[in-house]
Amino acid sequence: MTTRIRFVLDELVPPLVRDSRWFMWPFFVLAYGTLSVRHFMDFKSMAYSMTAEEYRRFYASLGKSISRRRNTDLNEASVRFILDKLPADPDASLLDVGAGNGYLLGRLAQARPWRRIAGADVVVNKDAAGRFQIYPGMLPALPFAENEFDVVTCTHVIEHLLDVEASVKELLRITKRRLFVVVPRQRYFYYTLDEHLNFYPHIEPLLRLFQPYPVTCTVQDGDWALAIDVAGDAD
Repeated sequence: MTTRIRFVLDELVPPLVRDSRWFMWPFFVLAYGTLSVRHFMDFKSMAYSMTAEEYRRFYASLGKSISRRRNTDLNEASVRFILDKLPADPDASLLDVGAGNGYLLGRLAQARPWRRIAGADVVVNKDAAGRFQIYPGMLPALPFAENEFDVVTCTHVIEHLLDVEASVKELLRITKRRLFVVVPRQRYFYYTLDEHLNFYPHIEPLLRLFQPYPVTCTVQDGDWALAIDVAGDAD
């Protein structure tokens, strides 16, 4: 549903109207559940001057915004993409960066056994922490050793990051075998819901971030889904 709403707003509404404050204001009110949405609407202008603690507090303040109320940002096609390309090793470890409420961790835990399964997020969700080992952590500095996890997933996170290149290097650093990334295939607009800072309507800038590793990339129901073979052992 989120992908379809995004398509209507970004592709069918004339850009001059779509990126005007008066047009987007009611959408922000609905999305964030308050009339006081100025700091949400101006997040792009504020984000790059925030300290790490201010950034963390901003996300902690989202409360019952639509991005926190919905079960997941992932569409089913992207989940299937990840499940279909998991390494065959039954004794693998997995980390989900940007674990949120633990939806993807739950799907992956149901799919197969793991030697270790964990998540990390800038704000730890209590429900997820009750079911999984969840670490507080913010890209591009995560509290893990080099190659600590066989599989790392990072879905609907890169579009939020302040330093994408450093964050991708950090994801690759902690991944031993395979990294999965999902991001919206979205055009840039200043007024975008869900606190997006980075936009990838075309795949080339995204692929460049993962050089020289082999990447499998597809479009899954409006999102880019990537599998990066850090160990070069695609199967």
